[in-house]
Amino acid sequence: MSQSIDRPELSAAEWKLIQDLRALPDEPLRNRVHAALGELLYFFQNPKCQGVGVDGFPCGTPRSSCEDCHQIWEALDKVAERSKKG
Repeated sequence: MSQSIDRPELSAAEWKLIQDLRALPDEPLRNRVHAALGELLYFFQNPKCQGVGVDGFPCGTPRSSCEDCHQIWEALDKVAERSKKG
């Protein structure tokens, strides 16, 4: 018995992300990337520093300093630079 699969509307960037995740070479690496992406998405969805979020609104209940958030953003910038260098 065959089931139909609903395909949600995804942007080109979303499809590329899915394809890149599926192309990871081994299971331990895939598991680590999935966990890291989950944590990163949680960070973006739940900013908790004392400053202003990326959308221009206050970050919510302060749990950490703005410096903690800035360190994470700087680390992400370094990862982006490194990936551009190949």
